[in-house]
Amino acid sequence: MSESNDSLLVAVMGATGAGKSTFINLASGSDLKVGYGLESCTADVEVSSSLVLDGRLVTLIDTPGFDDTQKSEAEILRLIADFLAATYEGGRKLNGIIFVHRISDYRMGGVARKNFRLFRKLCGDDALKNVAIVTNMWGDVTEDVGAQREKELCESELFFKPALEKGAAMMRHDNTAESAKRVIEHFVGTAPEVLSIQREVVDERKSVAETSAGMDLQADLERQLSKHKQELDGLREEMSELLSKKDKSHQEEIEELTTALNDVKLQLEKYEQQQETLQHRSQAEKAAADEKARRLAAEMEERERSLEALREHTRQQEAKIDNLHGALADIEHKAWEQEVQKQAIDERLRAQEAAHQAELERMRREFEAKVAETVRRVNEKAERAPPPPSSPAAPRGPWDVIREMTIGPQPLPRRGGFFRDVAFIVDQLFSSSRPGRA
Repeated sequence: MSESNDSLLVAVMGATGAGKSTFINLASGSDLKVGYGLESCTADVEVSSSLVLDGRLVTLIDTPGFDDTQKSEAEILRLIADFLAATYEGGRKLNGIIFVHRISDYRMGGVARKNFRLFRKLCGDDALKNVAIVTNMWGDVTEDVGAQREKELCESELFFKPALEKGAAMMRHDNTAESAKRVIEHFVGTAPEVLSIQREVVDERKSVAETSAGMDLQADLERQLSKHKQELDGLREEMSELLSKKDKSHQEEIEELTTALNDVKLQLEKYEQQQETLQHRSQAEKAAADEKARRLAAEMEERERSLEALREHTRQQEAKIDNLHGALADIEHKAWEQEVQKQAIDERLRAQEAAHQAELERMRREFEAKVAETVRRVNEKAERAPPPPSSPAAPRGPWDVIREMTIGPQPLPRRGGFFRDVAFIVDQLFSSSRPGRA
């Protein structure tokens, strides 16, 4: 599995029942099993369906809590270590680690603090800048109570303050898909980081028991073993005293001590078994665990590959659509240019038509003025002319006067048609109005 600049790998950790699977389902649309009772639902490392966020392919890893009801802390640590080692050997590093904490918890007790301590050992200080501590279940508390608990978690040396000082972030989650995606967006742009347990197991070839997290867990198991051995010794001593008295009145007390003694023995055996699990593992068990981790890592890679192929197909389709949009934009631009040209031509034609109309109007007015002037001169000439012969002449109209003023009394030369005759008379009329003509 190769590192990809386009993909994000984010692990989600936290206590049993903290809401890890719910967070992943909201963000990715996966259908991981969610528990609502006291028993754990996530008993193994699981990989979510991949999602695309801000153009990046995101895969979320669901992990069981260290306080799992089905597996011991040593088994959980081995499960997580095996998977992280397999992904790291395959060339993948985590872009982010989310630690989910219920803000609805009245207090952060010893178990919760131990879980977070193991989480820190597993990550290492260098990777804490890629950690987001996410508080959820804000709907179960009032804003004031939640804010006060959040402040205490951030400021107390017993809780999250040391991790925050090393670069971890504190964020809220309001149980919506949008909120979950905002948390994941925090890791967009962050460089992948090698976790401490990955470096120790893969690069330094340490066993899980020899890692920082393993040694911390082993030290805790030894403390528990010592504590239970002391309790066992005390119960045995007390029982011995009661048995030595051989008094039947203490029979009920002896039975209670016997029950308590058996319980302590069971607890002692449990912790011894965890210690054995942490320290020793058969070759067959190791091979099976490694194969399981590799199979899960391969499944994650296959999912990412399939989604990447789908994304590539989508990009190609989007490129085709963009090309079509570009061609359509070119056609629209050319149509717009043609429309602009048409409008410019129409505007020029309208301007030319207006100019022609104005010129025709000017010529009409000039013609009418010249006709009026000619009629006036003809009338004046007629007034100065001698009286006509005794035989009365036929009445003359304006056209007859114009004709006489232009060509005289001789017959009109034939010019080939009425309009040519009119053109000839108008030409003669304009000539007679020029200076030098009588």
